[in-house]
Amino acid sequence: MKKTLLTSLLVAGAITLCAAEVSKPNVVIILTDDQGYADLGIQGIDPDVRTPQLDRLAREGVRFTRGYATAPQCGPSRAGLISCRHQNLFGIEENRSGPLPLSETSTALPARLRDAGYVTGMVGKWSLAHDKQRGDPKRRYNVIEHLPHNFGFEEYWMGEMDWFYASHDLQNKPLENPPQIVDDTRYRVAVQTEAALAFLKRREDDKRPFFLYLAYFAPHAPMEAPPQYLERLAHVKDNDRRMGLASILAVDDGVGQIRKKLAEMGQAENTLIFFMSDNGAPLNRGAYIGSRNDPVVGEKGMLTDGGVRIPYLAAWPGKIPGGQVIDGMVSTLDASATALAVAKASVDDWVEGVNLMPLMMGEQKEPVHDALFWRWRSQAVIRSGQWTMVMLGNERRYLFDNRELGSETAAQNRIKEFPEIAANLEQKLRKRSDAWQDKGLIEKAEPSDRNVFDIHIERTKPGTHPMQTPWTKAKQ
Repeated sequence: MKKTLLTSLLVAGAITLCAAEVSKPNVVIILTDDQGYADLGIQGIDPDVRTPQLDRLAREGVRFTRGYATAPQCGPSRAGLISCRHQNLFGIEENRSGPLPLSETSTALPARLRDAGYVTGMVGKWSLAHDKQRGDPKRRYNVIEHLPHNFGFEEYWMGEMDWFYASHDLQNKPLENPPQIVDDTRYRVAVQTEAALAFLKRREDDKRPFFLYLAYFAPHAPMEAPPQYLERLAHVKDNDRRMGLASILAVDDGVGQIRKKLAEMGQAENTLIFFMSDNGAPLNRGAYIGSRNDPVVGEKGMLTDGGVRIPYLAAWPGKIPGGQVIDGMVSTLDASATALAVAKASVDDWVEGVNLMPLMMGEQKEPVHDALFWRWRSQAVIRSGQWTMVMLGNERRYLFDNRELGSETAAQNRIKEFPEIAANLEQKLRKRSDAWQDKGLIEKAEPSDRNVFDIHIERTKPGTHPMQTPWTKAKQ
């Protein structure tokens, strides 16, 4: 009798433990590459945009109108997201300042989630294993220890196009002595979606919660899109714009396939999904990819809204009330912090973001951030309340009222009207920058930064007004 009772108690305890493990939500973070603020249909900015699956995701969850990346370039932006803290703290300010330091291995987002009992998977662009010598002729990075597996990802299909570092093939067969290089020259978005679906399929017989980081290499250059996507955008007459929107539509299809798979697995209402871009779209000739930032000012490589204000969605059907539009500032770092919070993973002072769940659940009404800070090359910015303070070295200072989209132009510089506000914001910005690696702000403006400020903020260069599309200028 005692043995039977003991056995029953042990079985009940095991069931309870298993249920507790399963009750942890899955987390999926989907990141696009250079997708501009305008190019999400539900934003209502450009009627040419087609993103039905992402629009549905927004309707079933939350759309943040003031979502920000931590940098206007992919390497540092992704370093912040993966490390759970601002990348300037450890010196990743530009793409060329990598790779992601090994000091971040045990404290990175995937490592913390793995230690909390999650299966961790990564698909797509990594961009954190580059140094000034990108790799050898055999296509192996010369900093292979900085690849995803060393930061907590157990499974991965890492790569941008044509070839990938992988732990499994797309038929779910584990590869020997990973990471192994796998060649696949098909359309990169389709391949990355297929790899994400393969990761989910491997979870069908695995009762542990999972974390999937899907970093699409789109709409980033080189521009490419299969005919079936171009045909669905026949209403877009300019070829470059059509190509860019086609790659975004391919991502949108991928999001739909992933959500369908989650539903088939019975995990749709047990999965928190974030969708974001790593930075704004590039607009200058030679770099333009058909994505746009209208009506915000600037582009990739700038700390004005055009460089860092991004499409930003979150959804957890059955948990987070749908149909929400939240105007308060949020950061990509908050997605990392929120993932850790719902996973009941380790959180310490190393983690810099804010758990957004109370905000999304309606339990918190006030903004989650008093201020957000940026430093990139010779640009520095603080956004606090209604104000944005922009500095270009010691050469230029701007104070913008950020309550209106598109306000970051020299014609709307309010610094002479509110010098005390500007001085206070600059003091806060300098204090924060003193806490980062390479303390302080750059005092001398870089010529390339000055050039984009002249184009987008000052608007002093003829024929380069940022509200003019590149194809319009070409036809003039």
